[in-house]
Amino acid sequence: MFKLVTLALAYLAFASAQTGYTDWFDSTGTVVPTPYPTPGGTNVDRECGGDLSNLWLDVVVVVDNSKGMTNEGITEIAANIVTVFGNGTKIGNQYSDPRSTRLGIVTYNKQATIVADLNLLQSIDDLYQTIFSVLNTVSNTDDSFLAKGIGAAESVLQNGRANGVRSNYKRLVVVYASAYKGEGENDPIPVSDRLKSSGVILSTVAFDQDGDESLLAGLAVIASPNYAFTSKDLNLVGELQGVALQSEFSSKYKPPNCFIPANCFCPNLWTQYKANFDDEYSYKYGVCIRAATISSSWTAAKFACQNLAKNGFLATEYDGQKHNFLFRVAQNNTAFTAPYIYHIGLSYVNGGWNWQQPAGYPLKPMSGYSTWNPSYPKSFSSNIGVLEQQFSSDLTVGWQNINAYSVAEYYMCEVASCDTEKYCS
Repeated sequence: MFKLVTLALAYLAFASAQTGYTDWFDSTGTVVPTPYPTPGGTNVDRECGGDLSNLWLDVVVVVDNSKGMTNEGITEIAANIVTVFGNGTKIGNQYSDPRSTRLGIVTYNKQATIVADLNLLQSIDDLYQTIFSVLNTVSNTDDSFLAKGIGAAESVLQNGRANGVRSNYKRLVVVYASAYKGEGENDPIPVSDRLKSSGVILSTVAFDQDGDESLLAGLAVIASPNYAFTSKDLNLVGELQGVALQSEFSSKYKPPNCFIPANCFCPNLWTQYKANFDDEYSYKYGVCIRAATISSSWTAAKFACQNLAKNGFLATEYDGQKHNFLFRVAQNNTAFTAPYIYHIGLSYVNGGWNWQQPAGYPLKPMSGYSTWNPSYPKSFSSNIGVLEQQFSSDLTVGWQNINAYSVAEYYMCEVASCDTEKYCS
């Protein structure tokens, strides 16, 4: 009964994901729409990189080749795979640029076969030749045990990481399935949960010929949230590329606002900026935030952020969404206590209020958004730094300009995310 309820709930979640819009629940249980990105005047926060030619991942595609997939279906799946990963992506690891993608291939029916480990394919030509030579006819069995295929993918990923090889690369498994079967040792949920808990992103594509709701619901359970698709999706290529990176979609299709892009992430100890701090699946930006909890002056904090990460800087607040996110970062850090106070990257320089940027880049003038506390800003003569200060008993903070050399507080740092535009070793 529990599994049936779980599958039913998963199907509802899957159906919601197909609309490209996701709801989340606040602390009272009220359904609240996940917000879309908001502009900040002429200043906007960095988006995740979207250059497929610089995709750097370890990927395993898992394809059901039982009779249920059909010869026509498996051929169409082959074409989909090479379209998703063949759009300029550097396949293999024999490149001077470390931004490349290794791609393994697994087929399964009642057993699994590892067609290619993560080191076999070393070019786009290898990808095309292998995919179309292997995925052209189905097997002679009706059995289709998803757990076998996912288990083989787990082995491919583990073996590909021997001796710490590419341990800084994110991992993605894409499953194409025509059936959802399995109890006991053939139950795919334990192995899929194990993969996801280890940081692997798992996406599924249902080869859906007749609207099999149990297939759709089952695959929604094993997939990472919002990553269960169907072969009938009009923009399946764009959806799968969006799993890998938060890419631009054709204006004909509404982009999902729920991606956790595999190739857009933050280093350890940094938090990725997203549209809603409390919704892990809200829109992600190519921005990472870190709260520094040893008090420093504003000027010292500026230099500290530059040293905490290459091209780091005191954090910006171009709009209310970013302002609220930084406050939630502070609230969720036990080092902070009320009243909440922390330096941000705004200062009075060159005759105006300007936002910090990476060292060597011009500052950005404040534009379109401000949230000064009452009676601020004060005289600029020495009070040129800006911090966030909880002004009242209400859990809100606002800007106050302070002496940039003498007022010591915690501070927020910012740096670009690791993505196709920025490789992180």
